[in-house]
Amino acid sequence: MKALTFDLQLLEPLLATGLGGGDPNSAVGFEFIPGSAIRGMVISRYASLNPVDAGNTDFRRLFLDGRVRFLNAYPLVQGRRALPTPLSWHLEKDKDNTIYDFTLEDAGSEAQWQRAKQPFCDVWQNEAGICRAEMLSPDRNISIHTARENRQKPTKGKSEVFRYDALAPEQTFYGVILAGEDDLQILKPLLPEGILVGLGGSHLAGYGKTRLKHVKIQDDWQEYAQVGEEIDSIIVTLLSDTLIRDPLSGSYSGNLYPLLGRGHERAFTSIRSVGGFNRKWNLPLPQTQAIRAGSVFVYPADPSLLARLQTLIDTGIGERRSEGFGRFAINWHKAAEIKPLYRSKPTQPLPFILTDEISKNQARQMAKRMLREKLDQKLISVVNNKKIRRPPNTPSNSQLSRMRIIARRALLQNNPAIIIQHLDGMKKAARDQFQHAWIGDVRLDNWLRERAENVNNIWQIIKVDRTPSIGGAEADLNSLSLDYTVALIEHVLRQAQKEATK
Repeated sequence: MKALTFDLQLLEPLLATGLGGGDPNSAVGFEFIPGSAIRGMVISRYASLNPVDAGNTDFRRLFLDGRVRFLNAYPLVQGRRALPTPLSWHLEKDKDNTIYDFTLEDAGSEAQWQRAKQPFCDVWQNEAGICRAEMLSPDRNISIHTARENRQKPTKGKSEVFRYDALAPEQTFYGVILAGEDDLQILKPLLPEGILVGLGGSHLAGYGKTRLKHVKIQDDWQEYAQVGEEIDSIIVTLLSDTLIRDPLSGSYSGNLYPLLGRGHERAFTSIRSVGGFNRKWNLPLPQTQAIRAGSVFVYPADPSLLARLQTLIDTGIGERRSEGFGRFAINWHKAAEIKPLYRSKPTQPLPFILTDEISKNQARQMAKRMLREKLDQKLISVVNNKKIRRPPNTPSNSQLSRMRIIARRALLQNNPAIIIQHLDGMKKAARDQFQHAWIGDVRLDNWLRERAENVNNIWQIIKVDRTPSIGGAEADLNSLSLDYTVALIEHVLRQAQKEATK
């Protein structure tokens, strides 16, 4: 196959979101870079030089009709493109030294089995004829953000905290575009070596900056290499999510029968909901059910079926092939047993110790910023579990607002006793109202006093496993006690005010 290949080096987290994250206040990205995101990036670069018209013959050929296929970018390992782990690969529970391929090896009745957990693998056969597979999972980056209707202006009662689970930076993915020679020559100048591009979503929030490297056209690129011995069956493994529509019902199928007209002997499959997003219309695409990458179908040996499948290897199968859907392999893995290798995290550098005081002070400031980021995330989860119960005759929003001002004043003057002085100076009616509100099983008045009387108790509420250290210089946790005590009081009282306005 003729292919334009390139490496995508992530300089920032990359968020290409899937569906079904489970939490409405979160966005969970794929573990790969979808071909649709790569195609969108190339279209954007093409549009900067040429008029875009969906009715134009050249534009349709390059981007819409499937003759040019923008494959998913999978992790780069040892100079090769990793592939989705076959769903037929299983290991004995609590053992990780041998992978058994259930397309060839029957499951033992006494053993407990589980699927290989890592989503990607790189398979090869060594000189001794033993099949090896490096198993890997891309690193993830989880960040906390605030959503508003108007991003430029805080809106009362309309903000909410949410989470992005994205691909972490400092990883490299292998991208591929399949097309004829003439089309590849048109596309290659759009992807110059070393250029910075944006992929995925939330570019303005610090996501998606990626560098293109090692851009080249290959005349005989192969998506996979067969490993193992000859077998008496045909194994079809999906290398990307695949959309197969039943021509009779119009619904999407969970197997390849509508395409091949014959049933399989065995299958190891999973279904994934897929969608997309049209930035021109600012609307999501319809959700559909796809056969998940890594699904495996086993068919009896049949020369006519094998010949037909081989004619489809280049183009792929099913719908949305221009976006990387529908890639598959024939008899890719033909070994009953595979010896796995597990990709380890990069070796940590040897610790270094700073000696001069100026460097130590700078390192402490850096460590303190790192610690604050960590504490801010933990504080959010703590606040969500600190709800104020406000029966009748409890503090009004104006009283809560006044207490927030007092807490901030205590921080500015570095004197938590100001909070206690304010509580003691309240009139009886106001003090009774603070006694009638509860946080868990503690009265609000008592809870505020406990926070102010011993600010270091905040670390019993916000659990900290360790503090960052740079060159032997650590952040002073106790120096932040009053900061986060006041932050906790502020967030809890503000949350109560918002609840009252709903």
